[in-house]
Amino acid sequence: MPGPLNGVRIVDLSQVISGPLATAWLGDQGADVIKVEDPKAGDLARWLGPGKNDIGAMFLTANRGKRSIVLDLKSSQDDRDTLWRLIEWADVLVENFRPEALARLGYSSSAARARNPRLIYCAITGFGPDGPLAKGRVYDPIIQAASGVCASQADPLTGEPRLVQTLICDKTTALVAAQAITAALYAREKSDVGQHIDLAMLDA
Repeated sequence: MPGPLNGVRIVDLSQVISGPLATAWLGDQGADVIKVEDPKAGDLARWLGPGKNDIGAMFLTANRGKRSIVLDLKSSQDDRDTLWRLIEWADVLVENFRPEALARLGYSSSAARARNPRLIYCAITGFGPDGPLAKGRVYDPIIQAASGVCASQADPLTGEPRLVQTLICDKTTALVAAQAITAALYAREKSDVGQHIDLAMLDA
């Protein structure tokens, strides 16, 4: 039996956990997800943690059930044109680069939604699209510290802050992203217009 998101088409430009896990859950519900990777390194999660045949378990978990394509967006005009065709085909685009990274390549939310007005463009960042911390690299432990999660896990004897020993901020952000995308798809059924979703890990 087809899942509830059968027929929904997703272009997944994201890496590691927050974006890929969100789109994996949407894929579990029937969406057709195309994972886009760079030819030089691919998704960094391929080499993180235990794995088999040089592919990490984390990568397999967050990218199960997806189709895959390699595109060199910096050097190949043909590949850039291919991504535009995917954007025109898609219902949803998900990315988790630093703010303006895709815009510098020509794939800003406004440019993508001008080509495909029904597109739902979900941009996941650490601290949001602007502000003093917006352009820095962000990882789960940084958000754990900034959000107070480490303080809430402090050692009861010493008071020393401690990390939660799982990628709790990435995974929580993935849940919020999947829910926001599903809500945007529902809203589009009424309006026939897509939207831009800005999701900061710190907010999630």
